[in-house]
Amino acid sequence: MMNAGLKELFGRPGQIQDVDRNRSGLRESLVLRPEGATFAINAIAVTRILAKCGLTLLRAKRAVEDVIAGNEVTLVLPRVTSRDHLVEELAAAGVQGKFLRKRPHIKSKSVAGKWVKKVREGAGLTQEQFAVVYGVDLKTLQKYEQCVSIPAAAVLSYFQMIEADPEAVKRLRIEK
Repeated sequence: MMNAGLKELFGRPGQIQDVDRNRSGLRESLVLRPEGATFAINAIAVTRILAKCGLTLLRAKRAVEDVIAGNEVTLVLPRVTSRDHLVEELAAAGVQGKFLRKRPHIKSKSVAGKWVKKVREGAGLTQEQFAVVYGVDLKTLQKYEQCVSIPAAAVLSYFQMIEADPEAVKRLRIEK
């Protein structure tokens, strides 16, 4: 986009307004995409919404510029008070916001074992089938399910992807 176009979008309509920032909230990862035509994005509103969640105004403005250019932007917002409210506000300003799934924080072996078994059973597979289809060592899988060990963070994320869409992960593992 040309500088003149950005000037129009970010020009100062009236007095400068202070951003009322959230004082508390959870750290969230958000993906922003243009919702429809980029000229319909209310750049100032989106910038203020992102700044309210803890981004600096400059970082928020640059993220909005990227979205206006048609790019997908991933942000870590320090203080989100309500996921649903944030998504509604962004949609009203012409931007689609989607949150990234959080990796499960499993601290005990028994919780890990139950969750891993639930993921495997959710895929409708035996231990042997699960190990072959998803490239997991059978003995390691058995140790997880028998509550002998806790999966590493990367393994938890991989199992979370399997839990969300087992068929998609299976398709990715099949050679072309």
